[in-house]
Amino acid sequence: KRLLLILILTFSVQSWTKADDISDFEIEGMSLGDSLLDYFSEKEIKKNIMWEYNDDKINNKFVVVEFYDYKLAQQYDGIQIAIKLKDKEYKIYMIVGALHFENIKIEDCYDQMEKIDAELSNMFSSASREKKDKKLKPDITGKSKLTSIYYYFADGGNASVQCSHFSKNYADPSSKNNLKVAIRSSEYRKWYFSSLK
Repeated sequence: KRLLLILILTFSVQSWTKADDISDFEIEGMSLGDSLLDYFSEKEIKKNIMWEYNDDKINNKFVVVEFYDYKLAQQYDGIQIAIKLKDKEYKIYMIVGALHFENIKIEDCYDQMEKIDAELSNMFSSASREKKDKKLKPDITGKSKLTSIYYYFADGGNASVQCSHFSKNYADPSSKNNLKVAIRSSEYRKWYFSSLK
C-alpha cells in the first residue's frame, strides 16, 4: 500500500510538469475555471455541499463541495471544490486534493511534499515561494503541526502543498495525518480573507 501511494504521487507530479500556469494545473483532471457539471451531476453537487463549513455571520458567496471515496478518483482519497452559491454554471474557484497517511509513516508525507515542491518550483519559476510551520492549537503538547509550502501568483491566486501531522493528544481523534495539494483563484482568496475579518 505504501509503495502504491508513492507511485501514484510520483505519477501525478509528472503530469503537472505539462502545465504552463495555474490555469493549466490539474487536480483529478479538474482546473480552475472549469464547470463542476463536467465531472458531477447537479444532484451530486448539491448533495455534497458542506454547509457546516459556512458561518452564518459572513457573506456565503462561496460554498465547498466535498467528495471522498468517489469512484472516479485516481490520485486522491478526497477532493474539495469551491463554487459560488448562486452560479448556475458551477464554475470552479478552488480545488484541494487530499491523501491520508493514517497507517503510513508521517515522514513519507514530508518526503512526498518535498518532491511535489520541487516540481512546483520548476513549473512556477516566476511565482514567489513561502514555507510555513504551524503548531495545531488543540494539541496542548505542541506535537501536532501543519507544514505548508505556498506559491503566490501575480494575479493573487496561489498553489500549495501541505502535510498535517496529528499526535495522539490532538483534541479530535478522528483527524488523520494527510497530504493536501491545492489551487485557489484570486477571487476565492480575496473572499476567504475578507470573511475572516
